[in-house]
Amino acid sequence: MRIAIKCTSPLLQKTFVSYLDEYIYEYELADIVIVDSKNKKSEKIVFYVGFDPQANLQLPFTKDELFDKLNELYKKNPRLKKIQNTQEALEVVIRKLNKKHREKIAKLMKSYYAKR
Repeated sequence: MRIAIKCTSPLLQKTFVSYLDEYIYEYELADIVIVDSKNKKSEKIVFYVGFDPQANLQLPFTKDELFDKLNELYKKNPRLKKIQNTQEALEVVIRKLNKKHREKIAKLMKSYYAKR
């Protein structure tokens, strides 16, 4: 999940930062933007939080409710599902490459120190 937060309420802004710390990205890099005002338009997928019955997440909410609703949004939205699958695939490739390069470096270091 890559999330940007654009709330007018400082309390909501800090709450989301606290709850979603590891998922927060700059607006340009985010998949979803969390807003507390219906008037905010975005080219990103908007996750609206408020007292409004049509809000994605009703106030007040718990951390578990927030994650449940965000996961629901990811599962329902084909664009987000594709992004998430692509990210997971890239992470696997990166892990494999890191392991491969780590092994090569370790082998080079062993051979270098064995010659000394």
